[in-house]
Amino acid sequence: MKRTCLFAILLTVGCAPETIDVRTGYLDVEGARLYYEEAGQGDPVVLIHGGFLDRRMWDGQFEVLARQYRAIRYDVRAHGLSRADSVTFADHEDLHQLMAALEVRSATIIGLSMGGQIATDFALAYPEMVSALVLVGPGLSGHMFEDELLRAYMEELTAAFETGGFSAAIEIFARYWCDGPQRESSEVDPAVREKVLTMLAGSDERWRYWNLSRQLEPPAIERLGEIDVPILAIVGGIDMPVIDGIVDLIAGQVPDAQKIVIPDVAHMVNMEKPDEFNELVLEFLASLR
Repeated sequence: MKRTCLFAILLTVGCAPETIDVRTGYLDVEGARLYYEEAGQGDPVVLIHGGFLDRRMWDGQFEVLARQYRAIRYDVRAHGLSRADSVTFADHEDLHQLMAALEVRSATIIGLSMGGQIATDFALAYPEMVSALVLVGPGLSGHMFEDELLRAYMEELTAAFETGGFSAAIEIFARYWCDGPQRESSEVDPAVREKVLTMLAGSDERWRYWNLSRQLEPPAIERLGEIDVPILAIVGGIDMPVIDGIVDLIAGQVPDAQKIVIPDVAHMVNMEKPDEFNELVLEFLASLR
């Protein structure tokens, strides 16, 4: 049997115009310890970060959501403050254990990139636990990421690893996924780019365990029509073309899905345009009530 152990600490942080109590803790699951934070009351909203990043990418949303909802964010296995052993795992199953431990029966799941893939897999595996999805530049299990630009990225990433090691590789990652294929690094807000690089620098554990992750079977790409909850699918106007294609797939195959394009940003939509992003999400959440 899996042993689940929940530890909670109470941390108070200040934010205008009111003080929000942030409850933090660790959840032990098979082969990992997951770090999480929650704040606020009301309908639950779970935030899932992108691959090789961590919960801090939601700093511009967490407290905003907590003023109206029960906001929960966590570090996916082997990211941020979460740890992992060398065992096979499924990220959507980790999410299931976390929500069960926090007594969340159903939630709106917000996920970016890998987080969007986890959210979609979770919605298919546990449909009764999902009330809506916000998918931001999402991945999609079963999708064959094959296009010329992505091949170029993988070639550069591999070469960087071989010649310059991990630090060189994360710069390539940032150039494609933070800057995007249509911008120079100098065109990106320096604070956003520095935060992305800081998170990437702490992601070496996930790189080691990447091949141990198992996807949903059958994969989500074959089952999009099964999703019967509202979906807000957001993509940056200058994100990688393959990501825009995934959003089109979701919008075209899920009955209650809408696509929104935020112009002039790449993959890190919520970090580059937090005000516009937050307005879209809050309007969507309000429409669910």
